[in-house]
Amino acid sequence: MSDTSHTESSHTESTGLSSGVYIAAFLVLFFILAALGDLFTFIVGSIGLVITFAAFYKDNSHSDGHH
Repeated sequence: MSDTSHTESSHTESTGLSSGVYIAAFLVLFFILAALGDLFTFIVGSIGLVITFAAFYKDNSHSDGHH
């Protein structure tokens, strides 16, 4: 038996998820807010959800151009 390192399978660079996954996560969280929250919770939660995902998108889109 030989000690060989498989460099192809050890991937150190992290790859981001596709934008479809982020949209699906946003919609699931949005529908949970709509179904389980009252009006005030829905409004405040929606604002927080939109701000969070918009800031995350801005951070990801800014770093995509600079490798």
